[in-house]
Amino acid sequence: MSHFTIVGSSGFIGSEIKRRLINTNVMVWTPARDELSEVFSRDLGTVIYCAGYGDCSNSPFDVLNANTTFLAEILEKASFKHLIYISSTRVYMGNISSHESTDLTVCSDDQRRLFNLTKLVSEELCLKSKRNVTILRPSNVYGIALNSPLFLPQITKDAILKKEINFYVSPMYAKDYVSVHDVANVCCFFAFNQDKSQIIYNVAAGYNTTAEEISDLLQAETGCNVIWHQMDRRDEIFPVTEINTLKLAYKDYMPRNVLSDIKFMVDDFKKNLL
Repeated sequence: MSHFTIVGSSGFIGSEIKRRLINTNVMVWTPARDELSEVFSRDLGTVIYCAGYGDCSNSPFDVLNANTTFLAEILEKASFKHLIYISSTRVYMGNISSHESTDLTVCSDDQRRLFNLTKLVSEELCLKSKRNVTILRPSNVYGIALNSPLFLPQITKDAILKKEINFYVSPMYAKDYVSVHDVANVCCFFAFNQDKSQIIYNVAAGYNTTAEEISDLLQAETGCNVIWHQMDRRDEIFPVTEINTLKLAYKDYMPRNVLSDIKFMVDDFKKNLL
């Protein structure tokens, strides 16, 4: 029977992948923090590395350790058949193109550039290890669960309960949103189709959605007030994420629409919150 090891299974993406794999009746090991040393003494099967951290200002060494250091040890020392590394399309910030082969620039004024650098170092370690690896770059992952701490569910609840939402970006701030269900589906697809070795895939919706589009929808659905806060820093700029490479490999890939899901969230949250 196929077996899988998920590093970072308690996180937002990792927990959804864990749920999907368990439902397929395969063996899944999700090592806890005090069991991580065991990854070097057993066959891990297919490793899905979902561990990651992004608080670059307050915990830079935690960012390095979660995103890169432990992965490097696994690549060098662990026994596994295939490894899937969850990276990020944030590495395209400030770039013109978002194709997987594009040259990348790290912006000097980006307060989270350490995050981008650790993701890129980890990707390069995966490729240079000459082991069977697949790199997935998800865009901005969202969920539609009532208790999710993510931005979209939070502002949806504020729109319903507080009748007010606050934006700290300009109305035209735009980025690609991808459902956690789509990310988990793609990850499981590559976990069971291991012939796609040493290739990077963007996992995204394939189009950007503006803050204004989100605010207009929430206003129309809830009657809430929208407050746009003036910010000193400029908006982050992201190119539209290309997903042609993914669609060629995973022909059934049909990403969900974030605006449709927000409307669903509003309807669902109203039933549970009001």
